[in-house]
Amino acid sequence: MKYNLKPDEQATLELRGLYEKYGYKKYKISKFEEYSLYATNRDFIIGDKVLTFTDLDGRLLAMKPDVTLSVINNTAATREKSEKLYYIENVYRENRESHSFQEISQMGLEYMGNIDRYSILEVMILAAKSLETIDDDYLLEISHMNYTKDLLDSLELDENTYAELLDYIRQKNTTGIMQAAARAGLDDRCKDILCNVPFLYGEAAETIEKAAQMAFNDDMRRDLEELGEYCDALETLGYAGNIQLDLSMVNDIDYYNGIVFRGYIRKLPGCVLAGGQYDKAMELLGKDAGAVGFAIYLNELTKGKQEPVKYDVDALLIYDDGESMDKVMKAVRELQGDGLSVRAETKPSPCLRYRYRYVLKNGKPVKEDI
Repeated sequence: MKYNLKPDEQATLELRGLYEKYGYKKYKISKFEEYSLYATNRDFIIGDKVLTFTDLDGRLLAMKPDVTLSVINNTAATREKSEKLYYIENVYRENRESHSFQEISQMGLEYMGNIDRYSILEVMILAAKSLETIDDDYLLEISHMNYTKDLLDSLELDENTYAELLDYIRQKNTTGIMQAAARAGLDDRCKDILCNVPFLYGEAAETIEKAAQMAFNDDMRRDLEELGEYCDALETLGYAGNIQLDLSMVNDIDYYNGIVFRGYIRKLPGCVLAGGQYDKAMELLGKDAGAVGFAIYLNELTKGKQEPVKYDVDALLIYDDGESMDKVMKAVRELQGDGLSVRAETKPSPCLRYRYRYVLKNGKPVKEDI
């Protein structure tokens, strides 16, 4: 049976089954959270505007701009008790083009608790499978953000220079990197390495080899070794053709750590999936557990070119006004059994588009030429 579903609706339907096969359970969150949760964790959320209102008991509440913070705030996961969940939720964020709030649909999953390397690989695999479910022409871009962080930590920079260099690396702005490094008094070797970090992207083995040549401490080498193990596992499992690395991808270091990733579909204009490890966010909210997960931006799935829907329904069944109800229903079920979607009417609706037309005669649907 064919359903006239939008891309986001189709993805939601298929991905629920995928996640539940791996033991993730659907999680429902309140639309509202205490505003203080977001006010004290603004760096974790996208944008700096939060839609708020005063509840009847005087509390300042927010229409949630982020799902993960709400999940962390409400989880009972610990190092001894893991939780695997997925969600389908709406968040409310500022649209900087229209200068108004917009409702954004998200679907994602979170693995919280006793997180090991298999846990992280499983979530990466599910991210890849999610993209493949949407479209098999996809790319999963992966980074180990500790590589860049360990590089900057070794340079003994002041807080402002550290933040400045980190932003320039994210932006792939080599001019800004060079100027900030010069102001910090770094030598030519350090400047050269910093300017090359934004270009550490591409095929996994080649990128790791280039990054290893630039690593000048054991922490950076261990980060690459760990990243290489994940890439080897992804290759063994058949995902090598759809992954690449980008070591300039570094999320907020106060909340995230380790492996981070983004997902793209060739025919869609923007990032459709983002995720990674966020042990630090768990710690900041007082949770003694690790965490890894991702979100899919369902609104992005509707921005590509879509084939126009030619028919509203597969089959139209015409029956007489005095026909027995049970006979009509039996005829509808018979057609549905042939894999058709069916609409039963006493006369055709003038705007209804259908592939086939049937007339109920002697309790049986009889196909007519149209």
